[in-house]
Amino acid sequence: MAFIYRCPVRSSWLDYNGHMNVVPYFEVFCTATSLVERDLGLAASYLDEGYTLFSGDVHITYVREIRGGATITVGTRILDVDAKRFVIHHEMIDDGDGALAATAEVVELNVGVKSRKVEPFRPDILERLRRAQRKSVGDAPRNVGRAATLKAVAPVR
Repeated sequence: MAFIYRCPVRSSWLDYNGHMNVVPYFEVFCTATSLVERDLGLAASYLDEGYTLFSGDVHITYVREIRGGATITVGTRILDVDAKRFVIHHEMIDDGDGALAATAEVVELNVGVKSRKVEPFRPDILERLRRAQRKSVGDAPRNVGRAATLKAVAPVR
């Protein structure tokens, strides 16, 4: 994984079942996405340069519950890059036993601040993203391209 984010499970994230509710998964994946963008120089300074990133699609696959008291680690890599977009893949791991808890795929769009439209990346930014993608090595990412359907098979663990 090219990027790592680790955090404890907060008690405010737990529902009446004693495990993380749906919204905190989204929050953790959003935080991991923001940290990746910061590390790539695509946060506040990028905004000052007249560009920003919008999430165009987010898909979360829940694999198993995360209970209170746990610590989780999100490993992130860049799966794909084109002239105006890139795809981030997150894997959330329960640090207690190393098991996969959830995955997320996020499509990020390059947006001009003034135009509020999707625009091509500058060449230096595109190369930075491609370099980060090449560094995203490791095991094959799990649960890529899953869609919400009643005919889906069980997620990969």
